[in-house]
Amino acid sequence: MKNLKTGILIIFLICSLCIAGCVAPPKPGSSSSSSTPGSSQSDTGQGVDTSTTTIPPLYVTIETPYQTPTIPRTHTPIATPTPDEYVPIYSTTQYFSWNATAVSFNLTKPPMIIDFSVIPVNLTGTKIITSKLGSKEEIEVKYDYFSPYSWFEITVREKNTGRILNKDGFGSYKQYSVDTGRDVPRKLRIMQPGNLLIEMTGNQITASVNVSVIKTGNIN
Repeated sequence: MKNLKTGILIIFLICSLCIAGCVAPPKPGSSSSSSTPGSSQSDTGQGVDTSTTTIPPLYVTIETPYQTPTIPRTHTPIATPTPDEYVPIYSTTQYFSWNATAVSFNLTKPPMIIDFSVIPVNLTGTKIITSKLGSKEEIEVKYDYFSPYSWFEITVREKNTGRILNKDGFGSYKQYSVDTGRDVPRKLRIMQPGNLLIEMTGNQITASVNVSVIKTGNIN
């Protein structure tokens, strides 16, 4: 009887092992037939794909994006031009009585500025005239005016050719202005470079003349 129970137990163990060997393990990704009681599982297959796909380049080279440099703003001061420095090259005060004076200068960088003023001979006195009113009696009147023969002239020429570049002066005798330049000196400008001849002539007049040029380019 004891041997019978032992044989039945052995047969039962062999059958249990055979049954266990016939059950295949679950495949990866498959859902198990068993689940925890009270839980539920679902798989719709509609999840969002957040991955990035990049195709290897064929004709381009991958580079780092250009970084725009930051350029600091700076204030550039505006250069103030330096005014030209003029220097006197000739000055004279002379009485003229049908005589002339001349000087020359090789002007490399124009302009040349000639300032002048004059003191003409002034005629003053009294004279007797006949009144044109009433009894036509003779009356004495005073007079004070520039002499009609008082004049002055400056002429600037090319020294080699004698061609006149500019000229000016005083006095109706030469058909010039009667502005003496005593309050504001008269000015004569020469804008052409070259070897210049400056002539001064006049009659019954005292003239003051000052000639100036730009220092740079003319005076070493």
